[in-house]
Amino acid sequence: MPFISCILLSHNKADHVGDAIDSLLAQTFLDWEAVIFDSGILYDQGFFSTLPALKDPRFRLIRSWETEELRQTKTIASWCFNECFRRKLLNGSFITYLCDDDLLYPNAFQAFHDFAQTHPEAKAMYASIDMSAVTPEGEKLIYQELLAKEVKGSCCGGGPLDCQVDYLQVCHKAELFDLFPDGEFWPEDRDVITHADGVFLEKIGSRVPICPIPVKIGENRKVPLSINSGGERLEVLLESYRRDRMCKLANDEEEALLRYRIADKLNEAFQCVPLLHGTAKKLILASWRVWKRATRRSA
Repeated sequence: MPFISCILLSHNKADHVGDAIDSLLAQTFLDWEAVIFDSGILYDQGFFSTLPALKDPRFRLIRSWETEELRQTKTIASWCFNECFRRKLLNGSFITYLCDDDLLYPNAFQAFHDFAQTHPEAKAMYASIDMSAVTPEGEKLIYQELLAKEVKGSCCGGGPLDCQVDYLQVCHKAELFDLFPDGEFWPEDRDVITHADGVFLEKIGSRVPICPIPVKIGENRKVPLSINSGGERLEVLLESYRRDRMCKLANDEEEALLRYRIADKLNEAFQCVPLLHGTAKKLILASWRVWKRATRRSA
């Protein structure tokens, strides 16, 4: 039995799913398995047969049995996760989640394992991640951090989870599914399609505390083909990033101009007192020489 089982959902992102798979293969902690659950689009094209990484026996590739009717009536990502649980496809003691446009950093599974070993009472945990956007030209912009700082979950009076914690941050014991006898662990109702992970996490948090791990373990990426609100949200994120960047540049220019003005005023004041002016020039020259020597030594 592996320590961690990871479910990787794959749909139509041939340009990105390889990154997600490689991020699993790069894990420093080795006792894991991964189920790649593909919608059928890439599977039927033979895409995965070209990936050398899938020769690793820890990967299992499964073509989804979803139908067009299911796609129209259910949140398919939730349905896929639930099918993995309902059909007993996972063997690990702990469960993590990954989508084809996201990736894990190499320390992710090690961080979860180490926390579980030092806190054996913990049944659920979450770590920090970066939130990023990838433009159609391939440029990556990290626009936000989601940090794990406090215990979450209504069962212990902890902070909220919905719209606060991302699915990628979470690792929980497989035994928690015994607490949900109806078999619908993740919400499949399309009314909550944009935040189904938050509803699922609130469900867990109503039963057990979700403990923080102050370590960054992955990257939630928005790409043009991201499901749900990917394309539209990507444009909003990019526009917000560019606007914030322009504001920062403008603020930097104002600060630099203020520094120059202060320096000019000081210089004028020193010039009124020749002794002070001469002393100031000597101090500046001496500081410059010290800095140059330090720079040469470090080089």
